[in-house]
Amino acid sequence: MPQTTITLDHPVDFARWRSATRALVGLHVSPEAIAWHVAPSGQPDTPAPDARPFRIPRETMQLAADVLQSMLPDRFTLAYRLIYTHVTGTDIPPPDLARMEDAAAAVRTETAHLRHDLFTLMQHTDGDDGWHATLQATTYAPECNARFMTFQLSLAPWRLVLPGRRMEWTGKELLYGQDGAAPSPIAFNSLPPPAMPLVNGLDIPRITALPAVALAARTCRICPMARHATQTVFGEGRSDARMMFVGEQPGDKEDLAGRPFVGPAGQLFDRALMEAGIDRDDAYVTNTVKHFKFRPRGTRRIHEKAGPEEIANCAPWLAAERRVIRPHVLVMLGATAASALLGRHVTIGRERSRAITLDDGTTGVVTVHPSFLLRVPDEAARVREYDHFVADLKLAASLRTPAAP
Repeated sequence: MPQTTITLDHPVDFARWRSATRALVGLHVSPEAIAWHVAPSGQPDTPAPDARPFRIPRETMQLAADVLQSMLPDRFTLAYRLIYTHVTGTDIPPPDLARMEDAAAAVRTETAHLRHDLFTLMQHTDGDDGWHATLQATTYAPECNARFMTFQLSLAPWRLVLPGRRMEWTGKELLYGQDGAAPSPIAFNSLPPPAMPLVNGLDIPRITALPAVALAARTCRICPMARHATQTVFGEGRSDARMMFVGEQPGDKEDLAGRPFVGPAGQLFDRALMEAGIDRDDAYVTNTVKHFKFRPRGTRRIHEKAGPEEIANCAPWLAAERRVIRPHVLVMLGATAASALLGRHVTIGRERSRAITLDDGTTGVVTVHPSFLLRVPDEAARVREYDHFVADLKLAASLRTPAAP
């Protein structure tokens, strides 16, 4: 007959289960002596009694965490028994172990499906409704990936209808509830953290497929620029490109077209690439900032330089592009791109026209932004600067193949 009752706040309250398990196993309380219940309390954890500390192998703890995401009615007891038998040196009944392994396999399958096919499962609605889907999940994997989905969808609102329950991210809070009941807020930190590492300080996950990165970026609402620009202007080109070119931000023409480097500076850039012997179709071209920053002047939109906050807000997208593409040569077009990628203030005259080894082993080359060439007033100086720009591109092209050892 159970003598200890543990109340969990929700069906995947891993944090409270782990805290209670750590205390009770340390006191050698048997699984049969514990009753587990799910009933929202809103109360903080009570201090655990003193117990002998112990260590659990990572793979054992991962199996327990997977079991807790299943819908087995006795999953809390099974997961506890797994830890208890390890600490006490007893044997877990083979039927219990088989049930746990089968349940964990189902959880891992649904987790992989949700993460890999998120943009296929979710439908996007223009306006404020964001993303939505109905999913016939047989585990609690969706609940345990709520944070992953929120960041993967770039903090845009989403809702997910599941058998007998539903979740919704409003853009400000995560709501969760059963059918027929009003959904209530649930804290992200009460859910098991996603296994996928997160990018920099903005908690945008590492996305491994370039189309998924681009699709997520199109719904980005992290900074105010997204509310004023026509659309996100993401990078374009080969996902296996050996050369990656990074500019400052899209201009008026790029904002309207949704493509980088298609305005006057882009046309000059294409001409210089051709003279340097570089096929743009074989490269990847993007910007440090993914939205057009401007101030209105009558019917015109006047370009404004992106500030440190906008550059920081867009940094995870650029980091994701760079990580997915893994270029051998990264060409930084202008001081904004160079400063963002080198992590320090950059003076073009001091840094350009030489190979720079970046922190990940990529070879970097700093040069001017093509728009600079359009602003040179003197014809002779413009020709001289253009030739220097082409020479920088030729240098970058010569670095495409690593030197032989």
